[in-house]
Amino acid sequence: MKKVEVYFLINLGAILSLFAIEGELSIYMQRQDDILKNVAQDKLQTLVEVSNVESNYDDPDYYRLLFDVDGQYEKGSIEFTPSFTTPIVEVGDEGVTIDEEYEWELDSVTIEPYADGGDSRYVAKVKLSSVEENYLNQPFNVSLGVKFIPDIDSVTYNKWSDAFGSYKVTDKLLKIINSEVSREGSFGIDRSFDTPVTLIYMDGQQSEFFVLFDKEKYTVLKGLAWEIPFSVGGVNSDADYDLEISSGKDLVKELLPGLPRAYVKGTGNFDGTVEILGLRKRDKKSSITSAKIVAVDPQYSSPSEDKEIYIGEKYIFDSRVKDVDRDRISVQISGSAVNKKTFNSFEAKFTPKSRGEIVFKTFVDGNAVKGLNHKVKVRKIPPPKLDFKRMGKGSNNMMLTVTTYGNKNGKKAVVPLSGIYGKLDEEQPEKRIGNRRVVKYSFEMDEPQFGETTEIRIKVVDKYKAETVSDNEFEYYD
Repeated sequence: MKKVEVYFLINLGAILSLFAIEGELSIYMQRQDDILKNVAQDKLQTLVEVSNVESNYDDPDYYRLLFDVDGQYEKGSIEFTPSFTTPIVEVGDEGVTIDEEYEWELDSVTIEPYADGGDSRYVAKVKLSSVEENYLNQPFNVSLGVKFIPDIDSVTYNKWSDAFGSYKVTDKLLKIINSEVSREGSFGIDRSFDTPVTLIYMDGQQSEFFVLFDKEKYTVLKGLAWEIPFSVGGVNSDADYDLEISSGKDLVKELLPGLPRAYVKGTGNFDGTVEILGLRKRDKKSSITSAKIVAVDPQYSSPSEDKEIYIGEKYIFDSRVKDVDRDRISVQISGSAVNKKTFNSFEAKFTPKSRGEIVFKTFVDGNAVKGLNHKVKVRKIPPPKLDFKRMGKGSNNMMLTVTTYGNKNGKKAVVPLSGIYGKLDEEQPEKRIGNRRVVKYSFEMDEPQFGETTEIRIKVVDKYKAETVSDNEFEYYD
């Protein structure tokens, strides 16, 4: 009886220890999930970019703010919850200022697709008649609450996997993201503009004279001419006022008066501040406005990773440039594989007919952008490619990477012929990278019957019916 009691106590202790271990393991797994949730939040913040922000006063009834939303999201899933706020100091009876500041928010902001700007151009509209007059010249801080459904491409998938050191971690991250979207319906981020905007009442009869830039800072491209608008109010014609550059003359080439919008032109080679002085002739009233000019090297918005394209396949080259309105962009193709042609769009769409080289040259307002050239080789679609890599020093475990080529191609069959113990395990599902598709498998080498090396033969057939059979030998470790 005592033996039974002792064994029972030992088994009970083991069971309790197991429960304790499982509890700790559960806490550990929960911590891992929490960490990945935070990582998912950080990563999703980078998927959407708001760019090419531009104030527009062409409509006398509305203030309009134009902008692009680019990134990895399902088309048609974008929604906004905009916020235009300005700080107000409360004033009490008899004009006594109360030491209390609060945010006053516009309640008449609407955002809709911009008809002339493609599928990612939007316009935020404020009906000026709905805004109290004393708020029209206030600087408003703008924030866009952007909601979207993520659509993560293969390039980002591979970058995340490289950063994490594992495709499995990325797959778990995507699972968390999909779960979040399924629960909430979309993913939300905030996008605040760097500088405030001003809702200007454009009536030239008003007594207040002003010249005013829309923003405090403008980004321009090095080596390219730029044109920045600013507003003029309180006068009825160009003859009623004068403009001059009071600072930053080395940045400016030309100053163009106009109502309600004037323009300053220059060339973006270096940073600086432009200050404009306006003078109303009839009463000598003056106004000064300034803006910082930041010159940056031109960059593609979506850099192409394609180094080669294929005969007979439709190809689209995206030549959008960061901080430049897409309507200003055109792209030219030339080279031994095509006839020289210019597309009056940021996209070059064509189907190459022969081998050779193609050079893509980007233009803004008809001027070539220095440094924004891209080259590709044109060739016949190659057969599948197999790459082997040993998983650790002295290991008989291998990683196989299968690459197929072509926009609509992919693997049809991957068949082990010899040299493999067991089966191929898919480590990474097939992912598209440009005009290629990549899939990864792991396997264990079979022990050789003779000698010290194992011959590995695997046949891959793609959807275009091209096939490749590997014929590789690797040392087998005992």
